[in-house]
Amino acid sequence: MTKRASTLSALRAEAAHCRRCDLYKHATQTVFGEGRARAAAMFVGEQPGDSEDREGHPFVGPAGRVLHRAMAESGINLT
Repeated sequence: MTKRASTLSALRAEAAHCRRCDLYKHATQTVFGEGRARAAAMFVGEQPGDSEDREGHPFVGPAGRVLHRAMAESGINLT
């Protein structure tokens, strides 16, 4: 049985070297989630786009800007 990461920091480290699917082949780095571990909500996207891959942060490309604008207009606090 494979040992699994039990903390977010351990999961982040494991994800940085993951080769379980082909997503890593065309990426320059892992784009791991950000935010509080016990957040009230979590947004999950598809594979990172080129903007996310270059910057290393989720939701920073064109679709992320649309998401952030929609959240702000809906009154959802981003911090």
